[in-house]
Amino acid sequence: MSLPRITIVTPSFNQAKYLEQTIRSVLEQGYPNLEYIICDGGSTDGSLEIIRKYEKQLAWWCSEKDRGQSHAINKGFEKATGDLYAYINSDDYFLPGAFDRVAREYQDGGDVKFIVGWSQYLEPNGDFRPYPIQQHSEPSDWLIKNPIPQQSAFWAASLWQKLGPFREDLHYSFDYEYWLRLRFKGGVGPHILHQCLAVFRLHEASKTMSSETAFEPDDAALRREYMPLLPWAERRIVNAARRRMQARANRKAGWAALKNHDVKEARRRAVATVSNAATSLESWRLMFCALRGH
Repeated sequence: MSLPRITIVTPSFNQAKYLEQTIRSVLEQGYPNLEYIICDGGSTDGSLEIIRKYEKQLAWWCSEKDRGQSHAINKGFEKATGDLYAYINSDDYFLPGAFDRVAREYQDGGDVKFIVGWSQYLEPNGDFRPYPIQQHSEPSDWLIKNPIPQQSAFWAASLWQKLGPFREDLHYSFDYEYWLRLRFKGGVGPHILHQCLAVFRLHEASKTMSSETAFEPDDAALRREYMPLLPWAERRIVNAARRRMQARANRKAGWAALKNHDVKEARRRAVATVSNAATSLESWRLMFCALRGH
């Protein structure tokens, strides 16, 4: 049986510092039926020299102004001829053996169309920590938080053809929306591999590190869009869980504000926390300390 063709797309823009490791992590898989595409947004930092170094091993590449990350990825998949799709950002990388394992699961798993493995975070100081797949068995799990590590997600080309490309109106959460689309509109849940397939690098210029709070407007819009697809009881579970998460975030920010002697911000966070239905003794303790100013 011939191996499935795997198409990998890398969107890239001014990340020459990490790009070569990303490219090598794809090409050095040694996977014999690989299609690798790089869509660069017009980098000026030496990225093009790195791409040209490997261009004979690429199926296609471009370097031109685009409308953002999701547009770059969509351009790549427009050229794709593979059976399985995945994308890896230009600051992340795959681990050895990832493609072989995914291909074997795709071939042996019957009607497997959405394959997800574990990932790891790479901290700025060089430490690694797990980036696990979150709870996803219940419909509500999907709207509490994004359960899927994008770096280790592969899906069948037939799903892309059926459900369409990434949404270009979402700058931060387009991958999360796609997983929701697969689950709620395609009726496809993830087939989980208990193997670490990829590394998610955290650094100052990454979206997750530099704009973590910017994800929330996109995520909130997705909850409004997909929540009606859940039964009433599941919606209550999502709302209660989100209140608890918001309370934890406000408590964390409130204590940080007190530590930095920003009493006004600490009080604002304390009020937000105790106004929430998911309050706790710790919330009232924060309120007491904020009112006292220390």
